[in-house]
Amino acid sequence: MRLRSIELTNVRRFAGQRARLNGIGDGITVLSEPNEFGKSTFFDALHALFFERHNSRNAAIKALQPHAGGSPEVVVEVDLPEGRFRIAKRWLAKPQAQVMDSAGRLIVQADEAEAWIDRLMGGGLAGPSGLLWVRQGLLGLEPEGNTAEERRARESGLVARRDLLSSVAGEIDMMTGGRRMDAVLDRVSESLSRLATNTGRAKAGGEWARVIEEATALAEEEALLRPRAEKLSGDLARRGEVQRLLTRLSDPAEAAARKQAKAEAESALAAALAHQGEVQKAETALRLARLDAERVQQDIGATEALAARLKQAEEQLCRADEAAQASRSRADDLVAKERAASEVAEAAAARTGGLRERLARASRAHAAKLAQVRATETKRRLDRASEVQAALDRGRMERARLHVTAKQIEAAEAAQARLDLARARAETQAITIEARPEGAAQATVEGQPLPAGPQPVLKVTDLVLPGFGALRIDPGSGRTADGLEAVKQAEKSLTDLLRDLQAASVAEARSSWSEAQRLDAEIRQAVALLAELAPDGLDPLRSAVASALAEAEGASEDAEDHPILQEQVAEAERDEAAANAAARIAQRLAIEAGEARAASEAGRTAAVRLLEAVQTEAGDAGALEAKVAALRERLPPLIAACGTAEQALHSLRADAPDLATVEARVARARGAVDQAAREEASAREELASLNATISALAEEGIEERLAVLAGARAEIEARAARYEAEVRALTRLKRALEDARTKARDAYFGPVLRELQPLLSILSPGAHLTIDDGSLLPATLTRNGQEEPLAILSGGTREQVAILTRLAFARLFAASGRPVPVILDDALVHSDDDRIEAMFDALHRTAKDQQILVLTCRQRAFSALGGNKGVVAVEAC
Repeated sequence: MRLRSIELTNVRRFAGQRARLNGIGDGITVLSEPNEFGKSTFFDALHALFFERHNSRNAAIKALQPHAGGSPEVVVEVDLPEGRFRIAKRWLAKPQAQVMDSAGRLIVQADEAEAWIDRLMGGGLAGPSGLLWVRQGLLGLEPEGNTAEERRARESGLVARRDLLSSVAGEIDMMTGGRRMDAVLDRVSESLSRLATNTGRAKAGGEWARVIEEATALAEEEALLRPRAEKLSGDLARRGEVQRLLTRLSDPAEAAARKQAKAEAESALAAALAHQGEVQKAETALRLARLDAERVQQDIGATEALAARLKQAEEQLCRADEAAQASRSRADDLVAKERAASEVAEAAAARTGGLRERLARASRAHAAKLAQVRATETKRRLDRASEVQAALDRGRMERARLHVTAKQIEAAEAAQARLDLARARAETQAITIEARPEGAAQATVEGQPLPAGPQPVLKVTDLVLPGFGALRIDPGSGRTADGLEAVKQAEKSLTDLLRDLQAASVAEARSSWSEAQRLDAEIRQAVALLAELAPDGLDPLRSAVASALAEAEGASEDAEDHPILQEQVAEAERDEAAANAAARIAQRLAIEAGEARAASEAGRTAAVRLLEAVQTEAGDAGALEAKVAALRERLPPLIAACGTAEQALHSLRADAPDLATVEARVARARGAVDQAAREEASAREELASLNATISALAEEGIEERLAVLAGARAEIEARAARYEAEVRALTRLKRALEDARTKARDAYFGPVLRELQPLLSILSPGAHLTIDDGSLLPATLTRNGQEEPLAILSGGTREQVAILTRLAFARLFAASGRPVPVILDDALVHSDDDRIEAMFDALHRTAKDQQILVLTCRQRAFSALGGNKGVVAVEAC
């Protein structure tokens, strides 16, 4: 399969538009455009066409729909051995899928079209989640993640790779390591699976697991008994400790000492609390004295501030009177200037309006003259386009009658060659006859004269001899039967092919093919010329001619000079703009002056009200001064009273005992008495409990039961150890057998390595890859004698290896008869300058017989790639 064009309608950023990617050649085709151009949109749309059903409404399809809504459509033209086909799909509203041939005839649609596409793609390995298409930002060879869909994609890719390599690798035993090896491995695996899981653990329900469970049960029972035995021993020791504690707590001398200490501490606490009451009274007296002094000071400050506010209000009213008078004068002057500027602007507008009306009449006359010229030129193009369209229709009708392809011609010529070979072989195996007549006698065969020279006899033949009669020659069925059958089969095959070609001979079919190729070339030339003459069709040209003729009806020879009027209008517009600007400025200044006048009047009114308010609050100015003097006389005695109260408080605090220490001593004495009582009660209770527990445990015989359990557990654990050793031995044997089979599989990886090694040498001379025998993909890269897993390599190197591997598999697909285009969407973004040049060489080496489509935004870097240039044409729907 080879792509030829991709057409998107109403897809993402191409809302309401049709975008067509042309120029896709056989080798490398590069679409190099800036970011946000829509390259990934082409990539995703191509993926949807081949791998999403037309009636799907999943997230991938909805992601193709533009924000404005509508139904996305994708059309792709592909070349197949059978010819060129057009594949089209539309999703969401009125979904459909169609496949048409090069003549536009519908081949299949709906579900039959989906089945046709599935057969074409061969199971989906070529998609972005498979092997050959590289989606933007993808570095690996398989889909990442752990979802069910991604696991199915990986499994599908693995199956496809195995099928592909099996078709080119040769003997199947070279891949498997031999059936005998498989049988031995199966027996080892079966024995191992009876005992252990894949991770080496005991298998549930197996003999090893049963023994382990039994040992675990014995250990658990022993674990249950052992703590009870340890508890019995511990309880005996604890009983002795508790008995000694009770003897100490019940001593009469220690109890009396604790009570005496408690009484002394409580007496000291009462004295400390009484002294604290005297200190609190002194603190209250000091606070009251300070409050009286502070209140007098606040009254002094408030009275002085009121006098200052009265003076400030009087000064503010004086300033407001002066400002109001100045703003009234300025506002009156600016209003007069505004009236004068408005009159000038009105006169300029009237002059400009008159000139504009004259210019409009001149413009219409000028446009009519231009329309006459345009109508003549458009009519010429329409006539030429009509001729080309007629020739194109005739060519397509003639081409539709010729049902012949290059593949059919090749098949017919091959059938003719097989027929000639079969006849030659039959004739070499047949007996021959040769007539040497004397005189005018002429031998005949089936009514026809016998030709001169040796003639082969392939069947029973009657030879008529003049003067003698008839002579029957029978070559025998065993001698020529096979040859005759081969001739009949070859003749039938050629006849069937010529019937499909509607030709009497291979030469006639070849002549039809030449005629079809000539017609195809003429159709392509006509389509290209028609696209140049009438890119939107003939009807828009006809409409353009009619429109131009209608517009040309207003042409006049006596119209005013259009350029002179344009200059006069421009000059008048400049004068009008200047007058309007002056008027706007005068108006703005007048408005601002009016606002300033209003603000100054409001300020004066506010100053009057403020003065009145302060005067009301202050009363007589002389009374304020007398009030301040009286308050200052009261302040010194109050300050002296504060000092006396503060000195008395200091003396009481100096003699006060530490109340916190006294309270702590009381708490400690009381706690010692209470703690001794609690400990004695708790010890007596614990002693009774220990006596009961020791008696119960001593009657159970715990130590004898522990000895029996330990012996049984040791025997079971020995059996479990033997099973474990057996599992280790089987695991080691299985690993050795699998290693041996892996070596045999090296021959299986030969095809992909043969294709990959020349490409890898371009990137890194002397380097080579190893293939994982499970995933059938590269696992490690060896350079300069150092082997490294692909997972630890840089992003650029992993990207390059992934692309080279895809190119190798693409060549294998082509070799197996399933060519698939390689599509790279913004790949090689992690490559440096030298590496990217080497990758370009690898792409060109592969492109000799492989189609590669490169989508990139790195226009400067990919200019060195060369190849065909993809062109995207965008037009409104």
